[in-house]
Amino acid sequence: IISEADASDEPVFFFAVSLQNHGPYEPNRYYNPTHKVQAPISQWARESLLSYAEGSADADRGLERLVEWAKKRSRPTVIAFFGDHLPPLGPVYVETGFLKDNVAPRKEASPEAALEHHETPLVIWSNRTGPAQDMGAVSPAFLPYHILKTAGISHPYYTGFLGEMRERYRVVDRNLLLTPAGEATPDWARQKDIDPAIRDFRLLQYDMMFGKRLSAPNFFPETVDKVVAAHTS
Repeated sequence: IISEADASDEPVFFFAVSLQNHGPYEPNRYYNPTHKVQAPISQWARESLLSYAEGSADADRGLERLVEWAKKRSRPTVIAFFGDHLPPLGPVYVETGFLKDNVAPRKEASPEAALEHHETPLVIWSNRTGPAQDMGAVSPAFLPYHILKTAGISHPYYTGFLGEMRERYRVVDRNLLLTPAGEATPDWARQKDIDPAIRDFRLLQYDMMFGKRLSAPNFFPETVDKVVAAHTS
């Protein structure tokens, strides 16, 4: 990432996936661990959790390296760092009482349980403005909006649409809608009447991914004609 970004004269966007700390977290993955785990669980579970802790520390150092590099750049740089699901610690969750089964249920009993079992850490940082503040829970579909907002970029196309959706909902899940005020709508997809904004959101995504892309000129004009977004910073 660093070498390719430094070598480019044009703006760049990288979506990088690190498998350094991906599961399964077998015991003794690291021969020289620097952490210790003390918990009333089995030895296997403690050693599995230790493997995860060591890998998390490695990932944290990788993020630190990126941030320190970006601090020295003259070009505006935004870094988003997140996990797409809970670490698959399986038996560790059961032995500690965090979950009843090895994996979290797809459909939770309450909004609080859904956030506890499905929310992962997220950092969005800019070398101009520092970390993004007060984002709260963020559905992955809203990440582009927050990244461009942190970069100081705004436009009335899909990013503007996401911004309007974000004002209505902070979580859009197949089983749950959650407003910024914390009002929950469980099983919304099975209801007869669906919020028109959510309906349009679903249709827009379907059209761009599987349909005839009829919405491209209005929401993704860069795929039709090259445009330059307005910069507000």
